[in-house]
Amino acid sequence: MPSEFGAILKDWRKTRRFSQLDLSLEAEMSARHLSFLESGRSNPSRAMVLRLSDALQLPRSAANQALNAAGFAPVYPSLSDDAPELAPVNQAIATMIDHHDPFPGYAIDRHWNVVNSNRGAEMIMALASSGGPANLIDILINCAGLDLIENWDEVAVLSLSRLRTEILELGGDDHLSTLAGRLASHERVKNVDMGSVNLNQAVIPTIFRVGETRLSLFSVIAQFGSVLDIRAGETTIELMFPMDEETNRFFKR
Repeated sequence: MPSEFGAILKDWRKTRRFSQLDLSLEAEMSARHLSFLESGRSNPSRAMVLRLSDALQLPRSAANQALNAAGFAPVYPSLSDDAPELAPVNQAIATMIDHHDPFPGYAIDRHWNVVNSNRGAEMIMALASSGGPANLIDILINCAGLDLIENWDEVAVLSLSRLRTEILELGGDDHLSTLAGRLASHERVKNVDMGSVNLNQAVIPTIFRVGETRLSLFSVIAQFGSVLDIRAGETTIELMFPMDEETNRFFKR
């Protein structure tokens, strides 16, 4: 009978679309040993759990779950946002987005909630938000009925693709799936002509209309890959840069 660890291992292998042979080669182990681990005939060492977690590119929370199922303590902490150990990370995030001002910069958590932002981002979000906690997908959906985002269809389709990729990488996430479902079911998204979305562009801009001014921005996304804390490691920093001189002058004013 498969052990709890064996079941987790098999589920993630299928999620990543690996055969047993594929995974055994990636983890540099025998396919026979892998089969024994999945069936529960063998128990993994701590080092083996970590090796398989790396080979499967497990999210840190899933790696902790696999370790726990195999009888080992988790290796990735999940600290509160105000934990002293995270002060340097929080300061680094604040420094990055503050130094990016006057251009928009913000940090979002795993579920696309804005957890920090600079003045440029707050100005854009104030035009788009319907009130309440700022979530980028909620803001995007709210903008569908406004004239704020000129290329809303393109931005929505690309955001949906990014959401679905993140859900796949995480092996599923109910909250993200709900957000993706809301966006996918929007009438404008359902009616998008996919042939009209040019995915061959080097940079996909977000084009805002503020009065008579047309603002064209593209995003650079960063994460703290070396931070072991689960939530801090999942925080994404998005910095928006102007694509033309008109946009550059607008924000500098």
